[in-house]
Amino acid sequence: MYQDASADFDSTNSPKDFLQGFRFFFAGLPLLVKYPRLLTLSLIPIALTIVLLLALAFGSAWLIGQLLTTAPAEWRTFFQVIAFLLVLLLSYSLYLPLARVLLAPFSEAISRQTHVLTRGSVTYQSSHGWARAMWEGLKLVVLQLVVLLSGFIISFALPVLGHLLWIVLAIATCGLDYLDVPLSARGLPLRAKLKLLWRHKALTFGFGLAGYLLLFIPVINIFSLPVGVIGATLLTDRLHTR
Repeated sequence: MYQDASADFDSTNSPKDFLQGFRFFFAGLPLLVKYPRLLTLSLIPIALTIVLLLALAFGSAWLIGQLLTTAPAEWRTFFQVIAFLLVLLLSYSLYLPLARVLLAPFSEAISRQTHVLTRGSVTYQSSHGWARAMWEGLKLVVLQLVVLLSGFIISFALPVLGHLLWIVLAIATCGLDYLDVPLSARGLPLRAKLKLLWRHKALTFGFGLAGYLLLFIPVINIFSLPVGVIGATLLTDRLHTR
């Protein structure tokens, strides 16, 4: 799929485009296995993600223990375990937004290396540093939170249609999380990125659906980050940016 570099996508937004977007997510897996350099780069954000999630969970359990110092030991242990599991579950739901900001420099490094390995040239703009990469991720996450919060509020006003709308928005924002990485590495501003992905909304939604489904599989969702970034790079390399 990714080897056909000459066959760029047109913005037809057909069902075929949707399926192509879905398949492109998993196109990153064979590249991750094939190139040790990509695998090495990917292990860094994976390890940092695991450390971050466990630190949040253990930190919350420790805090509960400090607040319940006067409670019986068995009750204190019970609430610490509950806090650990709840924070770990919540962290999984916030995994992509957190990773998009905190791991942005590593994600962009994976994207740049993927581009070099598959295209044989460096056309992305030079990185302006970790702060810029994290700032681009933060802007996207703020936009996503506004959109998802709006959808969440609407879901109460329209119980059935509203919930379906919220799921659609969640899938779309999931696609944005991944596809934003290579576009940010190119140096595109947020407005240009959103305009491009809206033009190719079927591809974006299909890609987002694959990432969204993997988020519900524990452990696999952590390893899906580098695979998705590689797949997003392969996909965006075939989009006309003008």
